[in-house]
Amino acid sequence: MIFNFEATGIGSVPFKDPRAACEIILDNFPVIPFWPQLARGGYRENMYVQYSERLPGLVLDEKNRKIHIDTAKAPAGIEAVYTKYLENDVEFFKISEDYARGLYEFLSNAKNLPGTVKFLKGQITGPISYGLFLTDQDKRSILYDKDLFEVLTKVLVMKAKWQIRKLKALRPDVIMFIDEPSLVSLGSSYVNINPAIAFERLDELVKAIKDEGALCGLHCCGNTDWPALLARDIDIINFDAYNFMKEFLLYGDEFKSFLRRGAGVAWGVVPTSEEIVKQTPAGLAQRLNGVSGSSLVTPSCGVGTLSEDIALKVFRTTKEVSRLLRSAGS
Repeated sequence: MIFNFEATGIGSVPFKDPRAACEIILDNFPVIPFWPQLARGGYRENMYVQYSERLPGLVLDEKNRKIHIDTAKAPAGIEAVYTKYLENDVEFFKISEDYARGLYEFLSNAKNLPGTVKFLKGQITGPISYGLFLTDQDKRSILYDKDLFEVLTKVLVMKAKWQIRKLKALRPDVIMFIDEPSLVSLGSSYVNINPAIAFERLDELVKAIKDEGALCGLHCCGNTDWPALLARDIDIINFDAYNFMKEFLLYGDEFKSFLRRGAGVAWGVVPTSEEIVKQTPAGLAQRLNGVSGSSLVTPSCGVGTLSEDIALKVFRTTKEVSRLLRSAGS
């Protein structure tokens, strides 16, 4: 796997119209486009709710924008999930259109994909972050319920497989990013779980993605246990290089080992905040001077919470940073 500072994005966007969102993405990321998560398109397109179909015992309250697991209703659903999982019935776990209008718009426009496309990028919320976010009826995160945490992972595995197969129908080369923002809390007093157990579930999702013939990326937008992540069997680490470059590069030996096995880094060097108005593409590109190994360029996080104007500036800046770095290396 060799990347040369090609650009891609994280997932969430503030644009409400799926077609316009896809056009903007293809314009700014013509080599590695991604399907847009329409963060303002309704509660079903929330990064957690989007992947909630088929979760056993799920209670979805769209009006009050809440979801939880009713543990009294979960057992029957758990049996169904394991049956379909063992049958490898990916269609049972599909993401419905009203949960991901951006994905369906992206899939319907295969004929409009430019010839510049090398990879298609998808994304799925990781089990650790999802397990912390999702609670039972008593407000207890299901990360702490062994059975529910395991079945959640199985659902995510199957949704990732379904998604990869849909993207591969358009282009053979796919990158699937696992979004794990809550990795920043793993190992802290806030998360009372053995990290080894949590990483076991993450590794299960990573393996499933790679078994489907896709590259596996992992996005974490904060500071975390980088040696633990660099030791995982992932192909691409994506992090907030605008704010945490120094912390990441402290682990030089682990980083070099990660690169030696053919993995790469997606440098989130373009800030996803009002800070973007103070930056220039040249200045941001300068931050990656001397970076070696297979590299991508991304925003530091998703742009779903930003205004449309600022989101567009983030995308255009990322595209230009990529161009400058590729030109410098040619």
